[in-house]
Amino acid sequence: SQVRISMVTVDEAHCVSQWGQDFRPSYLRIIEFIEKLPTRPIVSAFTATATADVRDDIIKILRLNDPFTVTTGFDRKNLSFAVMQPTGKYEALKSLLSGYKERSGIVYCLSRRNVEDVCERLCRDGFSATRYHAGLTDEERQRNQDDFIYDRKQIMVATNAFGMGIDKSDVRFVIHYNMPKNIESYYQEAGRAGRDGEPAECTLLYSGKDVSTNSFMIDKSYEENEELPQSQRDMIYERDKQRLRAMTFYSTTTGCLREYILRYFGEYGSNYCGNCSNCMTQFDTIDIQAAAESLLGCVQSCGQRYGTTVILDTVHGANTVKIRNYRMDENPHYGELAKESVVHLRQMFNFLQVEEYLFVTTDEYSIVKLTEKGAAFLEAPEPIEMKMAKEREKQTAGSSKKSRRGAKLPAGADEFTEKEETLFEALRALRREIASE
Repeated sequence: SQVRISMVTVDEAHCVSQWGQDFRPSYLRIIEFIEKLPTRPIVSAFTATATADVRDDIIKILRLNDPFTVTTGFDRKNLSFAVMQPTGKYEALKSLLSGYKERSGIVYCLSRRNVEDVCERLCRDGFSATRYHAGLTDEERQRNQDDFIYDRKQIMVATNAFGMGIDKSDVRFVIHYNMPKNIESYYQEAGRAGRDGEPAECTLLYSGKDVSTNSFMIDKSYEENEELPQSQRDMIYERDKQRLRAMTFYSTTTGCLREYILRYFGEYGSNYCGNCSNCMTQFDTIDIQAAAESLLGCVQSCGQRYGTTVILDTVHGANTVKIRNYRMDENPHYGELAKESVVHLRQMFNFLQVEEYLFVTTDEYSIVKLTEKGAAFLEAPEPIEMKMAKEREKQTAGSSKKSRRGAKLPAGADEFTEKEETLFEALRALRREIASE
């Protein structure tokens, strides 16, 4: 109050809005602080990810008077986007990282436990990796962050606690090991790649379990927000569920991924960007009505008592000890989908989750349950048509890796002699030393 403050700037301003992906009640106190000042300063607000609703909310809550508004656009043309639905996430992660030799990148995980597990396995498999989450000491977090920024470690495995204020220009890839709970979080985290304007890759490894884990976290947050009025809690809860649905549809759409993100933020471009996994893939629409009957029927006939693996193994006709012990080899749907590949079975199972025919609980032992929609499908007097898009042909991993390696090699590097290669590496080490100083 004794100093004339000319401007107050609110960074990460989406946190002030109940419609923002990371609403923080403490941000509402900013306007109280401003109004206690003897002279109102100019107030400015910045955020990288705000929908039109959030922008309107920021103006209203911070009481901005006829503000000058700039939207620079959400499209980052140098970023390529991909979604994968692998049967084994860690193997898929290893395969991707093998194509990013000597590149800096971030692997985002949903939980601290995932961070610990993935980082430990990567280090054991010879990758240069470190970790970051809120459970570490301040000293270790700072040390690990510096190791990543100064290229002593190539890969940062982290929760969403990592990234705010990190301005490392040469992050060549961001891989999401788990699906985040909303598009805003995903785009903010993916956007930490390629800040130097050079090509960078953003890959999401999706599984149906990510949906139930995020749903559980939203439920938990609802229970913990006791200091908020009930109406406010309900509104935030419903908003979070809607955002999770939008994120899930992104993870399973066959349309252009870039277009999906831009449309979410209110921008419209072409339906083909040519720089995402869906634009580079051809899809066929297939009828999965019979397969859906088998999967949903299997869940119903076993009394909704088992997890995803047991259900898929049953319809696939697996002859395992667990299937025999649970007597699932006597289930009426046992072996009905034996001709389908395990990958395709899991895709259909994920599709039934996204379309809300099934849901998986987030208890200690995840159980597959039928929704009302799933039960209605089975009880319908006439078969209900069900269509799903299926990838026609996969993009070859070889060509993808080649393009990744090629983007960073200096001109003529493939013709380096052994002596020149040694000199080049020595110069890189010197440059790193000078940059650190």
